[in-house]
Order: sequence, then structure tokens, then C-alpha cells
Amino acid sequence: MRILLIVPNSPNSFKHAPKLDILLPPLGLEYIAAHIEDIAEIRLIDNRIVNLKFVEEEIRKFQPNYVGISFNYSNQICEVETLARFAKECGAITAVGGWHPTLLPEETVASPWIDVVIRSEGELTFRELIQKNSPVGIEGLSYKDNGRIIHNPDRHLTDLNRLRLPARSLRPKEDGHYRYFGMPMDCMETSKGCPFDCRFCAIHVFYRNTYRHRSIPHIMREIRQVRQRTRFLYFIDDNFIVNPSHVLGLCEAIIKERMNMFFMTTARADMVTKRPDVFEKMAKAGFIFLLLGFESFSNKTLKKLNKCFQFQEIKTAIRTLHDLGYMIQGNMILGANLDDTEKDLESTIEIAKSLNIDFPTFSILTPYPGTQLMDEVLAKDLLLSNDWCKYTWFNPLIKYENLTSEQLLKYLDKAYSEVPVFKKPFLRLLKIYHARGLGFLLPRFCNISTLKTAIPRIKNLFNNKKMN
Repeated sequence: MRILLIVPNSPNSFKHAPKLDILLPPLGLEYIAAHIEDIAEIRLIDNRIVNLKFVEEEIRKFQPNYVGISFNYSNQICEVETLARFAKECGAITAVGGWHPTLLPEETVASPWIDVVIRSEGELTFRELIQKNSPVGIEGLSYKDNGRIIHNPDRHLTDLNRLRLPARSLRPKEDGHYRYFGMPMDCMETSKGCPFDCRFCAIHVFYRNTYRHRSIPHIMREIRQVRQRTRFLYFIDDNFIVNPSHVLGLCEAIIKERMNMFFMTTARADMVTKRPDVFEKMAKAGFIFLLLGFESFSNKTLKKLNKCFQFQEIKTAIRTLHDLGYMIQGNMILGANLDDTEKDLESTIEIAKSLNIDFPTFSILTPYPGTQLMDEVLAKDLLLSNDWCKYTWFNPLIKYENLTSEQLLKYLDKAYSEVPVFKKPFLRLLKIYHARGLGFLLPRFCNISTLKTAIPRIKNLFNNKKMN
């Protein structure tokens, strides 16, 4: 059995956003591959780093029995359809999975080029599909049978400690493809799911309102594997700090083993204000970069988005994290409230300028499938387009009472033009040094390859006009 796994390309995003040089490894498909490598011949192609012609040639030469395509973001469906069509024309069975197909299985599998949709987590489901070579009776699958769409029952979410470590060996041999702000890095998950239900997010729907984390020994085994490749690791959990005691235990294990790595992850402002001790321990373990979704600076809007914190907590969180030596990427949503006016957009930009967010990013409120926001927009007949290819965070898709689409785009451009990225970089690095000290930095930079990589990347941050 020959299996080809493909990461689809993503359409270009907002042209005025700063080029942050970010490309995450195809972790989801590497997990899938790890669960079938003992029963099939596998190849993995990342269409983000090779062109479509290369992918088509590989399909033609490899002649796979199955082509598996994983995609989370709705705008990728156009690329997926192109890939699936060529795979079908070469005689392969096409199977797709990820957030979008799981949330819209009926619509997705109705495509003439897609044979099977793998709903929710795919490791065990895809393995069973390959073993049986038929979707009949396999939990977690949707498929077509003589033109009729069949949705098998859901598969129970598995114990994460049962899952094999990702098949990172299937990546391209050349180094440097996967990076965050230009730094070669790897990523991994320690947990799945989120207990919160933000109106614009469907993660809690995808994981059926559950949250699960891996055991610390299981996580440490993978960290050791990653450390052989790079000293920079991004934990891409949906919500890393749900269980503070578990995070503290993980940090203790990292410190005890003297991993001497740099870690990045996600967090919420209210987690910082409620448990600063957790972030202090994370700093000692090597966490240096956090992505926070601020979304809005209006308490009224934050409440409507179900964010469960207020603007004062955002300010406190930024100050606390900077005092601990963290760099912060913070995202803001323009038009986060359907009642917003031009004055609200202007206010968001002006406040963002004052908050000293190291890497500010902006997006437009987007009604993704499965979200409460989409339900509200449909109920009020406010949806401007159901063309999934336009769902990029940067296209206006909602009809506002007080804003036009042109105004939203104008202020999005204004935000990226006027809000500085990595403001006063030397001062920020000096504050990081004061907070962390040589005892933290030297063991991590004493690795020659790490030092050779970091110095030119840091210089690029300063020399890039969009980053100043």
C-alpha cells in the first residue's frame, strides 16, 4: 500500500502585513504518518515549499493508493480541490481531514474529487482505513457510496499517551524550511482542546468541548527527540496553560534535565494575571515568547466575544510578562463588535501603539464555520460571501451597520503601517537580559550552531524596515 500525504499551500494573506518569516512544520500529517509507517510505504510532500508541478510529478511517479490531505483553514479548500482532482485523475483514493472538513463534512465530501472525510483526530481512523481499504463501518469517517453520503458515528477521542511520536524523518532533508521569525524551529503539542468558547473560534467544537493533556514523561520523550534537531521549540497547543499544576510539573522536568532550549507557546491575558507564578517558572525553564489573543481593548466587546477578561488584565499581563523577560506577539481584531464604528477602529490602533506589544498583528473579524459568530451572522443575514477561498482573516465578510468593507480594509492597512513591530529592539533585548541574566542565556547560546543561527536572524530583525 502506497500512501502520499500532502500539506496544501495557503493563498497569500494581507499584502501589507509585515513579513514575519513563519512556516510551521506539518505536525498533523507527521502524526498520521507515524501511525501507518508499519503498514504502508509513505511519502510526505509540503506544497508550501515546493510548487504544484512538483507535487503532480510526484503523484504521477509514486502512483499512491491513497492521497491524504490535511487542512485547517477554510481558504485552503481551493488548493485542496486542485490537489485532490489531480490525485483522483491518477487513480488514487482521496481522503481529507482537519478543522474545515470536520466542521463541514457533508459539504466537503460532496466534492467530486474527495472520497473520504476524516472527522476530528485522524491518527487511528486513517490507520484503520488503510488496514481495511474501505470506509465502511469505520468510526470517524464520512464518505460517498454510489452517490449517497454516509456519516459513520464519531470515534471516541483517544488517550494522547497512546499516540506515537510524529514521523519527523519524512521532512525534506534540507534544513531551514521551518522557522519562526526566521529562526529554525520545531513544534509539538502537549495537549488538545480548549475549555473556553470564544465566539469566533471553533476549537471547542472540533474537540467536542474536551481538554486532554499528555503525561510529562511522554512529553519529555518528544522534547528530547526535538532537541537533537534544534534548540527552538514551539508548543502549538490550542491553549497551553489550562492546567497550571501540569505546566509547573513540565517546567520542573525541563529544568531538572537542563534542556537549555528556547520555548514558545500561546497564553491568555487572564492566565498571566491569575497565575504569574506559572509564567515565572516557565521563564526559568526557557519559555521566552508568547502569543496572546487580545482581540479587543473594549470591555464591552471582550464580553461579547466570550474572552472572559478585561482590558486592565491585558495591560497587567503585558507588564508582568515583560518584567519576566518575555517577548509578546499580540493579535487584535478590527471590527470585533458588529456595532463598531470608525472611531472604534481608530481607538484600537491608538491603544495598540501605546501598549508596547513586541509583535502586534491585526485581523478582520471572520465568521468561520462552526463558530457562534457564524450562527449569528447567518441569523441576521449579514454574510457577504460563502466563498471559502476568501476566508483569510483579511477579507471583509460581514455586513456592518456602521462600517463599509472599504473602511475595514483602510484601517487594517493603517494598523500595519502605523503600529511598530519590535519597537526599540535594543532596549527590549537589554530588558530581557536584565530579567533572565547570563545564567539563562549562556547555556542556550553556548551551542555554536544556535549562536551562528541566532545572530544573523536578530540582525535581520533590526535591518528590516517593516520591523521597526
